[in-house]
Amino acid sequence: MELSKEKMEIYEKNLQRLQDAADELMGRMKGHGYSFRREITDGKGKCCPEKLQSLVEEMLSLWEKKQYARFPKAIWAKSYLQVRRELYGQYLYLVMRCSLYRGGYYCVRDSELKERTDFAFVLEQAKWFSRNWCITDGPDGRRQNEPGNGYDGYFGFHLYSPVNHYLTFGEVDVRNLEDDWAMTPPHMRAENRLYRWTAGSEEEEEPAEAEQLQEADEPGEAEPLQEAKETEKAEPLQDMGNEDLFYEEEDDDDGFADAFYDPEEDEVLSPLDMLDEEDRTAWWIAEYEEQGKLDGRNWELLLLVQSFEDMKEYRSACERFEELFRGADTEILRDFCQELEEIVNLYLAEREIAPLADMEKAVDVYARVCEGPLRQARLYGRGLQWKDL
Repeated sequence: MELSKEKMEIYEKNLQRLQDAADELMGRMKGHGYSFRREITDGKGKCCPEKLQSLVEEMLSLWEKKQYARFPKAIWAKSYLQVRRELYGQYLYLVMRCSLYRGGYYCVRDSELKERTDFAFVLEQAKWFSRNWCITDGPDGRRQNEPGNGYDGYFGFHLYSPVNHYLTFGEVDVRNLEDDWAMTPPHMRAENRLYRWTAGSEEEEEPAEAEQLQEADEPGEAEPLQEAKETEKAEPLQDMGNEDLFYEEEDDDDGFADAFYDPEEDEVLSPLDMLDEEDRTAWWIAEYEEQGKLDGRNWELLLLVQSFEDMKEYRSACERFEELFRGADTEILRDFCQELEEIVNLYLAEREIAPLADMEKAVDVYARVCEGPLRQARLYGRGLQWKDL
């Protein structure tokens, strides 16, 4: 059954109303629509680190009071909160502070992520960060925590590299933000020193490597195999002269040179010279566009870093979080997102904002919102069927 244009418009309006109802519901979850910008900025709209610290301290104090009320006589309550309080506080401080600098993530990471100043954004970034948590073997053989691919790609830590570069040289360039200025050097990154993912599934040994190890362990086979390899290596060298030894290499060089050598001009051509005029022009246009894009990103990043308040404090906060995160217990990091969500919800409840963070409650409310329109949509569909019969 085909719908007319008029009926299709009515159908689309109904869908839009359902979408609006869902957006309104989700807008009341986890601090959507509630901005903390005014609470951490001065009268001119610039970041005020003192006000930000005060906000984070207030949020942590509310959460700490609840924990003491929950376990009033527990001896371990103080030690339980000590590490968590500083770790969560540093994370909230870094993410909320960086969320004020619009376009910063694009300038550094070349990504279209848009910064927001609501608590839902903070929790989204915490979930993304925690999802890539893994355990690595440290230089001393002890296990330590690392996020996948280092810290610099995650929101809140992405400005560490340009800030560190600017504090060192007084200038910044996206093309020069190499690993020397990153929070985590390449040799310390989790991708290079992975021990296991937090999901608990250890990576299986590759079949090829397992077969080789099994063959090497079988008695009576390793020695003949080794002798055969030595024989294969030794036999060609006994009958070959000096000319034969370098013949293939010279032949490869000649073939490579012939591919880019023009006999008429008596010169070696570059791969770009071998393109026709149209392709070469297109290549240069693309090169100029990419160069202009990099120059634009670099200029915006330079202006952003120059307007960054108290860069040394930000850099030290990043380094302190890295130190805490690396040595934190597994149970602390497993509860990372859940307890951050509880901290946010307690603060929102203090301001009489219902976060509706419980997923079951949210689904229940959403079902009630959709129940009426869904019933009407079914009746409407049946009416269309009877009308066309």
